[in-house]
Amino acid sequence: MHYTDDPLMNTTRRNHQLILEPITTTTTTLPGTRTDLYRAGCTAGDWIDPRTYDYNAHAESFDQHMTELQEQLHTPEPGPAEHDSRPDEEA
Repeated sequence: MHYTDDPLMNTTRRNHQLILEPITTTTTTLPGTRTDLYRAGCTAGDWIDPRTYDYNAHAESFDQHMTELQEQLHTPEPGPAEHDSRPDEEA
């Protein structure tokens, strides 16, 4: 399920928004076509992409960040027995 359709991600989506910082505009290979370039980050402060890309590239990278957060949300925390599978050893 995509993170935008996952009800467990509602709060996470509100806390993690894509921020774009305009850097420059460049001319592409098509005559007269210009592309805005940005640096990107997340409002939660846990993801940043300082590379200069267009919106679509940053959106794809941000989607990967959100997918990783979704996977973390759906991964259960290990229980006490799973932390150490060996019984305590007496000296």
